Amino acid sequence: MKILLGCVNSSVSLVGFDLENKTPFWYCPGNRMRVCGIHAAQDGLWIATDNSIKSIGENGLREVSLPGPHDNYAHSIKSFGQNGIGVADTGNSRVLIYADDRLIMSYDPLECWSSRVQDAIHLNDMIEWKDGLLASAFSHQPFNIWKKTCPTWQSEGLGVLFYMRRHNRQTITKVVGSGLNCPHSLAQHNGDIYCCSSSTGMFYRLSEAENGVLQLAESWHVTASHFLRGCLRVRDGWILGGSSRRHSQQDGGGGMVLFHLADSGNISTYPVAAVGEIYDIIPWPDTIMPAVAQQILNLPDMPLEGDFPLPCSAELVGSN
Repeated sequence: MKILLGCVNSSVSLVGFDLENKTPFWYCPGNRMRVCGIHAAQDGLWIATDNSIKSIGENGLREVSLPGPHDNYAHSIKSFGQNGIGVADTGNSRVLIYADDRLIMSYDPLECWSSRVQDAIHLNDMIEWKDGLLASAFSHQPFNIWKKTCPTWQSEGLGVLFYMRRHNRQTITKVVGSGLNCPHSLAQHNGDIYCCSSSTGMFYRLSEAENGVLQLAESWHVTASHFLRGCLRVRDGWILGGSSRRHSQQDGGGGMVLFHLADSGNISTYPVAAVGEIYDIIPWPDTIMPAVAQQILNLPDMPLEGDFPLPCSAELVGSN
């Protein structure tokens, strides 16, 4: 099986990885395209980054600018409904839903706040759940204040999960999970919710109680040396992303790796790169990647600081 990694703050922004051979086989340099969350659709690869969402494929590069007032810091991007695309607008603490490049809905857990600071709660991921969505955030209080005043903000259990739905043109918000440490990478499997508690290297399975609150059903301590973020369900377990730590005394942790958490509980580690951060993991989209790789070759380099590798040949991803 092949997978595609979306990487942030790294010399490569997209990585094709072969799980059978346990090795990367293709990449996109970080100065050709900045990437955070990724989502594969029929018309191309959707990418969330900075203040926009982008689609790249056979028809070239299409970009949709996200509204303010703050910089968006766009994180996760996923499909919603039959034709919708949802993006976590982290800078403005909300989830925006688009259809045909047009904003059609917003889920905003801070609608009643009289004033809003940028990146108030670090809302970063979401999945469709029941009649609304489930979102992960670092805190239910102003995150940046906690980050500046609490030296152990990564391990204080401030992270929360929100259940949000729309009613009478308003967002109804309920906290259904708490006690997490920098939560990311929500997934649903067999009716349960899975989530990375990133800074402590924990991976959780949560089940819904009668009152609608999520309760701990199972947990795995995957890593003590990496920031755990990015998850994908595979046939016999989960593939999880391990990133170099940015806020650690461990000299950046152990580089960029993948963890295979088998259903048996066994954990295998696959090295990806010496340094870097994985944000997202999706199945390798065979049908669109030849066009995506060719379009990336046609993009100009961005004037970013740092050393970046030369682009990969599009031939490495095969042909339609």
